[in-house]
Parts: sequence; C-alpha cells; structure tokens
Amino acid sequence: MPYYHSNVDSDEVMFYCGGDYEARKGSGIGQGSISLHPGGHAHGPQPGAVERSIGAEFFDELAVMVDTFRPLELGEGGVASEDPGYAWTWSGRGPGRS
Repeated sequence: MPYYHSNVDSDEVMFYCGGDYEARKGSGIGQGSISLHPGGHAHGPQPGAVERSIGAEFFDELAVMVDTFRPLELGEGGVASEDPGYAWTWSGRGPGRS
C-alpha cells in the first residue's frame, strides 16, 4: 500500500495499467488513467484504503510511476482531460464522489 506523502523536489506521474488499483478506489482512477501530482502537493491512498489493506495477502494492481526532476507542463490534451473533482477524492466528500 502506498503511503500519504508529498514529493517536494519532483512532479509525480502515474499510469495505471493493470488490475484493480485499491489505494485510489472510488476516485475515478482505473486502468488507463494517468495522474499528475505536482511537486509539493500531498497525495496518497484514498481515505480508508490503509485500513482496508490490513491483513490483505495480495493486491492485483500495476502502475508505472515516474518522478521528474524538472517541472512538467501540460499540453492541450492534458488540460482537456482534467477531472476537476480529483483533488477532492482525499477528503471523502468530493463532487460526484461518495
């Protein structure tokens, strides 16, 4: 299970490419999703995910993570595909989320 953290010196990009990504369940993240966490922005597992993982013996999930050491800039495609409710998914009460 990933832990709650903030990448101070890098942007973090994740491509969710297989399985059922439990740490972000209910966030809209699924296979084929890409997330971008700019340097300094706190992020981590969905509220309750750590508790649900206790005692689990196996997680069927695969993601590729890249930490960049120069800030990324979003192109038109990235801007057009932004999910405005994604940042609220750590609160457990975001728009369109339960």
